[in-house]
Amino acid sequence: MLKSIRQSTATLHSWLGLIFGWLLFLIFVMGSLSLYKTEINYWMQPQFATMQTSSNEAAQSAFAYLQTHAPDAKSWFIHVAHDNAPVNRVFWQTAEGAFENRILNASTGSELQLLNTQGGDFFYRLHFQLYGMSYMTGQIIVTFTAFILLILLISGVITHKKLLIEFFTLRTNKGQLSYLDYHTVSAVTAMPFFFVTAFTGLAMFFYVLFPANLKLSYPDNPFQYFEEIRTIPQQDLLSTPEKAEMRPIQYFLKHTTQQWGVAPLDTITVKSPNTSSAHITINKKEDRTITRNQDQFIFNAHTGELLKNNRNTSALATLNNGIYGLHMARYAQPSLRFILFLSGILGATMIASGLFLWSLKRQIKNKKQSFHLGAYLVNRLNMTATIGLGIAVLSYFYINRLVTAPYNLPNYEITTFFSVWFICFLIACLMPQHQLWKSLLKGFIILALILPIINLCYLFNHHLISSFSSYWMFLRVDLLILLFALLAIFLHQKIAPIASNQVTQNQFINGIR
Repeated sequence: MLKSIRQSTATLHSWLGLIFGWLLFLIFVMGSLSLYKTEINYWMQPQFATMQTSSNEAAQSAFAYLQTHAPDAKSWFIHVAHDNAPVNRVFWQTAEGAFENRILNASTGSELQLLNTQGGDFFYRLHFQLYGMSYMTGQIIVTFTAFILLILLISGVITHKKLLIEFFTLRTNKGQLSYLDYHTVSAVTAMPFFFVTAFTGLAMFFYVLFPANLKLSYPDNPFQYFEEIRTIPQQDLLSTPEKAEMRPIQYFLKHTTQQWGVAPLDTITVKSPNTSSAHITINKKEDRTITRNQDQFIFNAHTGELLKNNRNTSALATLNNGIYGLHMARYAQPSLRFILFLSGILGATMIASGLFLWSLKRQIKNKKQSFHLGAYLVNRLNMTATIGLGIAVLSYFYINRLVTAPYNLPNYEITTFFSVWFICFLIACLMPQHQLWKSLLKGFIILALILPIINLCYLFNHHLISSFSSYWMFLRVDLLILLFALLAIFLHQKIAPIASNQVTQNQFINGIR
């Protein structure tokens, strides 16, 4: 009976892993890169290197801009400039309800036109809503995939009855056994991380799984829930406000400086600006809390009175923020963030090794068969979804350095990403199986090793760096790229995509190309 259950679970694990493995690999890699989204944004906007500012100066210039260009708006929102993003991003809702936004020079308050790039935000969006489809459709697919991941994790634990024993076994250059060992070791090493990530990902998007609940509780505006879970509504904001002059921003910044020192600011929100009920909320940037409970001050912008914090601190709100905070990991300091990044890469390793293991077993089992379309497609999709994705990511960085796209021109980076990925698929379909693994890895290694050199030459030619400290802002991403290059070199030297030379010979002779 127990054996039958384990066999059934193994079958479930195998086929679900194959069907959803390619998408899961994409989600894990993009999620890992998203941990360094801000650093990637800086790398892909090299003109940031010439900009310097302080939080207080940036807040004053943004406030002055909004007073001039949107004095009658319903609300203002300011992303205050900081070291990793030295520009102000301002948003406001007009009296008619439309939304506007601008990017501003943090020192002068003048409008800026940055390069037309999405930077690390592209990886972030691709991680949780995919690309080229509606916001909700992408979230539904990713949320369902997170549910499948939980099933795969549980079924994997049941299937591998000697999981802990296998964890201490790592065999290289052993074909199928090597893939099994890498699959097991990577799974066990970061198993708690995988469970937490899958569960919190599901919980964050509960409204995707159960949309009727929100619709029933908030029939007119279901997304009102998200406002209420963050803040308790202020009563005086509900009344019709009268026109009134606000205190200058310096008045509020003086208070924050007294309490926080020169700590950088994160966001400034103004509700009903230039009215008697105007409220201004200033958030401190540094936040080491999992529940996103960063320091903040709320003032009556008209009288200057310090108000009671309206953050929702109920048990439900704290649980919601904790789940969100665990998944987003914004609390993580550099060392912990790097550990979480490595855990994400281990997740991608677990998935990739499982996909290749499935393929290898079929190769050995059907080594005398002349041709099998399903096995052929799986082999090619495995290569494309793993190594091909890595090459596509590198091409995304390359096009940013080789082609400068002003704000008013199309964004070629995303087009290049998907075009190169598709080209990798075509190459995988046309190249013989026995050459494919090494060839794609060689291509990835060469691109990854050359990119930091091209980046350094670009920065010097455009006079964007003058010292190591200024180069460090770009070197952070270069080091990540070199880390992947080292991983690819290890795979190239130690891991073979097929179990034996005999299998290679039989498949090549029988036409699996």
